[in-house]
Amino acid sequence: MNSHEFIHPEDEMAMRNLEGVPGFDTVARFILEHFTENLLHGLYMAQMVRISPTQLPEIYNLLPPICGKFGIDLPELYLTMDPAPNAWTIGDKRKFIVLTSGLLDHITNKKELQSIIAHECGHILCRHVFYNTVAILLVNFGESLGFGQVVLAPILLAIKYWQRRSELSADRASTVYIGGPDVPCRALLRICGGPDNLTKNINLQEYAEQAKAYDELLANSKWNKLLQNMAVMNADHPFAAVRIREILSWTASPQFDRLKDAMARAAVEPRCPKCGKRVTAKAKFCRYCGNNLKGVK
Repeated sequence: MNSHEFIHPEDEMAMRNLEGVPGFDTVARFILEHFTENLLHGLYMAQMVRISPTQLPEIYNLLPPICGKFGIDLPELYLTMDPAPNAWTIGDKRKFIVLTSGLLDHITNKKELQSIIAHECGHILCRHVFYNTVAILLVNFGESLGFGQVVLAPILLAIKYWQRRSELSADRASTVYIGGPDVPCRALLRICGGPDNLTKNINLQEYAEQAKAYDELLANSKWNKLLQNMAVMNADHPFAAVRIREILSWTASPQFDRLKDAMARAAVEPRCPKCGKRVTAKAKFCRYCGNNLKGVK
C-alpha cells in the first residue's frame, strides 16, 4: 500500500509548510544527529509493559496482519498506565506504538481496537513518525537542549498544526484496512463520548453534522475563528466530529472503493511472531532468530 494514494491533501500541505518554517531543518537535524529513539526506547522499556506474542498476546496478535497488509516492519508495542484513552507512534529506525490503559478500558470491541492499531500503523506507512518523535523530544527536552522559546514556539506550533492534519491520513489508512467507515468512527466515538453502553446508539451522520455547524461558526465570525484557533493550536489531534466527517466524506469517493478492493486482495505476509521479520510461507524456522515457525501463517 502506497501512502501517496490516500494521504490527505491537508497533511501534505501542512508538511510542506512545516519544512519551510525558519529553523526547522536545523533543529530537526540536530535532534536526528544527537538523539536517537534509544532515549525513548529506554524510558519505555523501563516504565511500560512491552506487549509481545507471550505478553498480552490477544492484543499483540492484532498487529502482524495489519503490518503485513501495509507492507511495513513490525513496530514494538507497549501498554502504559494512563486513564485517558490514547495511542501514539514514534521512532525513526526503531518504531514504537503505545496504547494507554484508558484506551483498552474504552475499546473492548476487537474490530475497533484493530482500527486504532491500523491507524497507528498508518502513521508509519505515511512516514509521520520521525516528525512525531521530533515533536515529543522538543516538548520534553527542547529548552534543556538549549533551544529558547523564541526558536521553539513557532516550530512547535507548526508541528502541532501538521500533527492534526496527519491524523486525517492515518484515519484513511485505518478505514481502508477495516474496509469501511463504521468501525473507525465508532472507535472515535468511544474515545470522545465514552464506553459502548453510552455511545453504541449514536447516529454517526448526525454527529458528523456537528462538524458542519462548527465550520459555520468559524465562517460567521472572525472573532469566533480566532478563539477556536487559539483553543486548538496546542492540540495534536483534530476535533472528533471533524475527523468523523472527513472519514464519512472520503469513503463515499471512488478512491476509497479502489483502495478497499486492493486491500482486500492483498495477501498478508507471514512474519516470525518472535522477532517480527518476514519469513517464507514454507519456512520451518526463522532465519533471523531461529524461532520455530510451526503453525505460523
